[in-house]
Amino acid sequence: MQPPKPDFFEINYLNKYKHMMAQIKEIVNRINTLKYYLLVFNIALVIFLIIANNVGFLPLKNIGDFLFVAGITFLLALYRPGWSFLFFIGTIALENINLAPEDIGLSIRPYQLLGLVTFLAVGIRHMGGRLNFKLPKFQWTEYILVLFVLGGFLGSLNALNVELAVKHSIIITSFALLYFLVRIFIRNLEDIKKIVPFFLTSSFVVVIYSIWQNWQFMRGGNHFEVMPGRANGTFSESDWLGIFLVFLLSVLYVVAYNFYCKMKLLKLGVKTFMFGYSCFVWFLIILTWVALILTVARSAWLGTVLITFGMLLYLLLKRNAKLFFMFIASILLSVALVYLFNLTNFQLNNRIQSTASGEQEITIACQSEIEIPSPIGDVVELNAYDCKHINLEDIEREMLAGSIIKKIYRKDPNVSIRQEIYVKSFDEIKNNLVFGIGWGNISEILGKDERGAGLNSSNIFLEIWLGSGIFGIISFLILIGYILGRGKLFFFKKIREGKFLRQDSGMDFFYLFVVLSSVAIIIPNLFNAGIMLGFLWVWMGISLIKN
Repeated sequence: MQPPKPDFFEINYLNKYKHMMAQIKEIVNRINTLKYYLLVFNIALVIFLIIANNVGFLPLKNIGDFLFVAGITFLLALYRPGWSFLFFIGTIALENINLAPEDIGLSIRPYQLLGLVTFLAVGIRHMGGRLNFKLPKFQWTEYILVLFVLGGFLGSLNALNVELAVKHSIIITSFALLYFLVRIFIRNLEDIKKIVPFFLTSSFVVVIYSIWQNWQFMRGGNHFEVMPGRANGTFSESDWLGIFLVFLLSVLYVVAYNFYCKMKLLKLGVKTFMFGYSCFVWFLIILTWVALILTVARSAWLGTVLITFGMLLYLLLKRNAKLFFMFIASILLSVALVYLFNLTNFQLNNRIQSTASGEQEITIACQSEIEIPSPIGDVVELNAYDCKHINLEDIEREMLAGSIIKKIYRKDPNVSIRQEIYVKSFDEIKNNLVFGIGWGNISEILGKDERGAGLNSSNIFLEIWLGSGIFGIISFLILIGYILGRGKLFFFKKIREGKFLRQDSGMDFFYLFVVLSSVAIIIPNLFNAGIMLGFLWVWMGISLIKN
C-alpha cells in the first residue's frame, strides 16, 4: 500500500518552510561573512598602527590630519556604532600608540578615540530616535563609579600642581566613559561571545610583536624596546605588558576550557571549525607564556603563577586530568621555546630567586683578581675594588680587554626603591587623608626615573587614595570586592548545593573568568599602578554584567 500523496496545502507549507530555511541560512552566511571581514580589518588595523608608530608616522604631525582621522572615525561610529565598538575592543592593547599631534598637549590612543566617538555616536542616535536598542539603566555600581570620578576632582583642591591634577581627572573621566560604553554594548554572555574573537586576534598580533622585539634584540636588530632585552610590545614599559598578558591568559584559560567542554559534550571531531578555533587558542596560550617570560616582570609572573594554580586546582576539583596535563604541557613547551630560540639573555632563574631573597646576581669586570664581599649594597661600591658592573653581552669584549669576569650578589635595588616610594606615599596619605593630593601629583614628590618619566606609587590602591582621596579608594574597593565576591559566592553556592561536579554551563565559565581575571588584575597591581590601562576599565564593565 502506497503512502498518501501530500495535498496542495501540505506541498505549499513544505515549499514555504524550505524557502524560509534557505533565507535564514543565507542571512547566517552573510552575518558570518561580515564577521570575518571585520575580523580581518581589525587585524590589519592593529598591524598598521604598530608599523606606523614604529616608522614615525604616528603621532600625527598636525591638527588638520588628526581632525580628518577623528572625523572619519566618527562617521563610521555614527553609521555602525557596533562596528566601531568591536574595533575599540580590538585596539584596547595599543597603549603606547598616540594619534594626537604634540600641539594638542595630550595623548589620544586609538581605543580612546574609537571609544569616545562611539559613545558620542550612540548619544546622537539615541536623541534622534535612531538607536535600535535601549540604553541600560543606571545600577548602584554606576553611582559608585561616579563617586570615584568625583573624588579625583575633589583631590585637585589639595594638589601641588592643580592644572596637572585637573587634567588627569579629566583623563580618568574619559576612562569612566569607556566603562559606560562597555556597559551599553555588553549586557549578557552572547554579547561577550561577539567581542572575544576581536580581542584574541588583536592580542595575537601584540604577542607576536612582543616576541619579535626580543628576537630582534638578541640578534642585534632594531627592536623598539624601551628597556633593551625586556619586551614591552605595545605598552610603554614591560611591567604594563606583563599585566596585560596575565589578564589575557585568564581569558585564554577559560576559552580553552569552554571549547574542550563543548567539543566533548557535542562529540565534535578534528574536522570541525571549533577544533581549529581551539587549536588557535592553545597556540596563543603558548605564545603568551613566551611573551610573559620575555617581559621579565616579576609582578606579572606572580600573578600568572596564581591564576595558573587557580585554573589547575579547578580542573582537579572537576576531575579533569586530561586538560590539567594539557595546561602543564603547554607551559613547559613555552619555557623550552624561550631557550630553544635563544629569545632572552636574562638569567631567569636568578630573576625568580631574587624575588624571594631580595638579592640579584650581577656580572662584574675587574682589573685584577680580588675578593669582593657579597652581597654589595650598590654597584658604586665596586669602584673601590677597581671593578664595574657589566651587561651579559659585554662579557666577551671585557675578556678580550683582559678583565677578570666575576659574578657576585647585590641587594635588589627595586626593593629599596619601592620601600622608599611606599614610605613617601603613606606620608602623603596621612597628611591628606580625605581628599588626597590629586591625580598625577605624587610624581611631583617622588621625582622621575632614569627615562625622565614621573614615578608613581607602585601600588594601584595607594595611587587611587593619593589621586582621589578616601572617596576614590572606598569606591574602588567596593567595586573590586563586589566583582571578586560574586564570583566566589557563585561557586560556593554550587558546592553547597552539590552541583559543582555537574557539566559547566555558560555562567560557570563566566564566573570562572571573573575570579581568574580579578586575580590577574589585582596581584600585579600590588606592585604597579595601572589605573590608566584601558583594558582594566573594559574588564570592570564586563565583570559587572547582570544577565
